[in-house]
Amino acid sequence: MQERAARTRSALIQAAALEFEHRGYEGASLSRISETALTSIGGLTFHFRTKRALADSVGSACRASTARHVTEALTSPDPPMVALGSLVTTLMRRLETSVEARAAARLRRERLASGGGGRSEAHTWAPALKVLLARAHATGSLRADVAPGVAEALIVRLVEGTELSTCRRPAGTRTDCCPHAASAEQVWDLLLTAIAPPGAGAGAGA
Repeated sequence: MQERAARTRSALIQAAALEFEHRGYEGASLSRISETALTSIGGLTFHFRTKRALADSVGSACRASTARHVTEALTSPDPPMVALGSLVTTLMRRLETSVEARAAARLRRERLASGGGGRSEAHTWAPALKVLLARAHATGSLRADVAPGVAEALIVRLVEGTELSTCRRPAGTRTDCCPHAASAEQVWDLLLTAIAPPGAGAGAGA
């Protein structure tokens, strides 16, 4: 019984993420979410009493996933720039492949735009950038003329740009619809040439 309830809850979160991604919070429909999850409205409200509770769960699922990736990067035995590259490319790929990540991003932007909060949820991975860039700077893995703060700002804007480009795609658009689209690893490799000496980030994103 507990396993079935867990599967239903997971299906509802996935269905809600699809609905929030494409229609936003105000446009989301609990009836559509329940239909997509193949459950009844009663089954939905058993797990989530309100639409806000569903939205919060989508955000929590995204933050939990991000936290795991951040921990992996900070505890990685790899050189700092390699660990940083792995984290950045993972963040970019998640926005391209994870409906939860895109839905959470849209919900956060809507709350910020309405003055309803959400700022504390933005860029929960940013502190890890500071740590990894400080380690890279200490080991000579950053170019001498690049301050860690400048590198951090560049990376934040890269991830923000990925978020905006993926979240503005029409519903149903595949992430591989453009045959000439650069991969996250290709974009990181190009950015790396601007902030690190040759070879400093070898193996990142591999």
